[in-house]
Formats: sequence, structure tokens, C-alpha cells
Amino acid sequence: MALNTSITYKQYNEQYRIPEQELAEQLLLKHKHFILGFEPGKGKSYPVIHSILEVQKLLRRPVSLLIMSDATCIKDMWKLEIMPQNLLPIDTYFVTDRTAIGAVKDAIVAKKWDVIVIDECQSLRSGVTRAKSQYARLVYSITRKTEYVFGMTGTLSGNNNIEPWCILHNLNVAGQGVINPQQFKNSCCILELQYGPFGNFLKPTTLNLRGEEILAKAYQDGVMFWAYDDDDDMPPMTVETKTFNVVATPEYKNALEGILKLGEHESTVMKAIALQKAQQALNGFIYFDNEGYRATYDVLKYVNPKLQYVVEECLKELTMVGYRFQEDGRTLITALELNNISHTSSIADFKTGTYQVLVLQCSRGKAANLQLCQNILYYTADFSFISYKQFIHRTWRRGQTRPCKVTFLINDPGDKYKVEWKIWNSLRTKQSIHDTLMSIKQSV
Repeated sequence: MALNTSITYKQYNEQYRIPEQELAEQLLLKHKHFILGFEPGKGKSYPVIHSILEVQKLLRRPVSLLIMSDATCIKDMWKLEIMPQNLLPIDTYFVTDRTAIGAVKDAIVAKKWDVIVIDECQSLRSGVTRAKSQYARLVYSITRKTEYVFGMTGTLSGNNNIEPWCILHNLNVAGQGVINPQQFKNSCCILELQYGPFGNFLKPTTLNLRGEEILAKAYQDGVMFWAYDDDDDMPPMTVETKTFNVVATPEYKNALEGILKLGEHESTVMKAIALQKAQQALNGFIYFDNEGYRATYDVLKYVNPKLQYVVEECLKELTMVGYRFQEDGRTLITALELNNISHTSSIADFKTGTYQVLVLQCSRGKAANLQLCQNILYYTADFSFISYKQFIHRTWRRGQTRPCKVTFLINDPGDKYKVEWKIWNSLRTKQSIHDTLMSIKQSV
């Protein structure tokens, strides 16, 4: 029998709906454009589905429904868990954030939708601190003319307190759609003088007092926050690091030289690429361009101590192993196969309980219910707090009954640059920002 702890909509209605979810349903229908900012696993999908069905009753006809999200969420949650229950209206259309700006864009724009659901709406964080993405522009344009727009995210906060406003603006929530992002930047943000390769510029870094007041009011009218608390009776979750002392190889030193040679005016993209090279070298390989194709150089005679630790942990219990680069995934799978440890990269297959290890890229796994597993290893990671937060909440979410452990593996060559430590510290800083937002809004 599959080890699937998900509940059905019927069970939600008859047994598991709680007052906070009933309130969410009321707010969605009352405000029409509204965001559920629940922690991952707190159960925001069924309140949204309930509200869709209520809209259909109110209109007394079948409704047209557009559900937009990333490919992983649509595949692993909506199509795997929701669609088999035959709940959604006949005229339901799924589109990923990538395909939405491609061949189907014109059809999406031309059709009149009764309800639009934007799952994982934290992807709409652009418009002020950086140029508005094509996806954000599309969502903004179609939600302006749609009566019911429901956003869902477990990670509304981003790298600063400006990005959440962009999400509300791009979803046309709480009246924020009528505010021009450029005007918001000039009048509601603190701008700092910075320098780039083409001269100096003013960069928005945080909200000023006026911006904070506007966002606080928008939160009140357009977002329901719901964090984990004592009432959830959740088992403990520990998050810790495991450090391995490694040799600073010539490849690592060369990659580090690439970082050091970049001037202070170099673009963030170039700095990120150089940092990736150093992280790759710390884990035994480096990507390089070979006549337009990506090739991999393996650091000779390099033994990554993380691998033995992963093997030992995976032999003990069911484990999720997260990685950043495709080469990391290949290396992990090779190590598991050499030790006869059953593994899969399919969430659906892992949920059957027939595999010992789920090897998954950290950017994947959103919305999956994997409470059967309590052990997560971060083999390699990037700076994305959203991916990090979503990944660990695959196991530590409502329905989990046993203690969970997350271990972040760090290779440290003993120099002052501490590349993988910087990634970890960045994620913890962003976690603190998120926790502060959730705790403040939960108490309002």
C-alpha cells in the first residue's frame, strides 16, 4: 500500500477542516483578489478549491479556471493529488510559468477567465528591485480583468521587504495593482547610491516609512498569514550543519581567483557564476564551456567526504538528498548504486515506500507531501531561500508525527572565504526575515 499521508477533499470537509481554513475560505470569497500566505504544509490548497467550487455555485454555471504555477507543483500536487479526485471544473486549464510566456500566451490573454489561481506566487517578486519578468507582466495583465484571483505561497518574504509588495502588485491584490512600480520605488523605497560598469545608479534596498505603511495596509486587506504554532502539535525539527575539512585544490584556488579578479563594479550575475565555480570545485568538478556546450572537468584524485556521510546516513533510514548541480546528482546516484542502496528521483515512486532514498534537485519538490520521510541531507545548495524552505517542508508539514532532521553539508578548505558557509549563512538570514514576518502578521 502506498505510504501517502495526503487527505482527500471529502476528508477535509468532513473531518479535518479547522477554523483557520474556514476563515481563509471566507476571505478568498470576500476580497476576490487574495493571497493565502500559509507556511508550507499548513493546508491552503483545499480552502482555495472550496472557494472555486463556491464561485461556481454563486455564478450558477460552470466556471473557467486557470491554474498557473511551476511545472513541479502542477505535476506533483495538482495533477497527482487533486485531479484524480475530479473536483475541479470541466473548463480547467493548467499552465506552467514557463509555457505561459511561450506559445500559449496569446490564448491565455484572449480567454476570459472566471477564476485564476497562482500557486507558488512568490515567483512574482519582480518589478521594483529588478525589472518585471515576462511572467509577472503576463500575470499582472490577465489578473487585472479577472474577478477572482487566488494566490498561494508559503514564502511570501524574499530577500528584502520590497519584494512582497511586487507580488501583491502583480496579482492586483488589495488595490496595489494601480500603483506604478517606478513611482512606488521613488516614493516608497530607500534608495542607495551604487556603482556599476556603466556608471552609478540608485538601488532600492528597503521600504521607507510610507512604503511600510502601504504594505501593512495591503497585508491587512489582501493576505492571510498562518504560521506553525503550539496548536499544531508538530514534532521537533532540527536543522544543523556537518562540516568536512577538505584540501584547497588547485582547481578551487583557480576558481577563487576568478572571484577575486572581479572588480566591485562587476555584475551580480558574473559574481554568482564565479562563486558557482568555487562551489563546484569544492565538490570535485567544474563545469566549463566546450565549443558552446557545457562540459564537466573532474578534479583528479578528489574524494568528496560528503559522499561517505550520505551513504552512511542513507543506510540508516529513508532519506531525501538535495543537490544543486546536475553533476552532483550523477555523483550521488553513482555512490548509492555502488553501495546497493535503492534510490529514485521520482517523488511519486518514493511515496510508494519501495525506495530508501529520494535524490532530488533542491529547486524541485514544491507542494509534495512526503511525511513518510524524516531525514533530509543538503549535499549542495544555492542561495534561494524559497527552494530551501519548500524543500525542508516536504517532510516537516502537517501530518508529520515523528521528529525530523535537516543536515546541511559543508566542505571547508580552511580559508577565509568560506564559500559554502556563506550560502548557509545567507539562507539562515533569509529564514530570520521570513520568521519575523510570519510572527508579526500571525499576531495581528
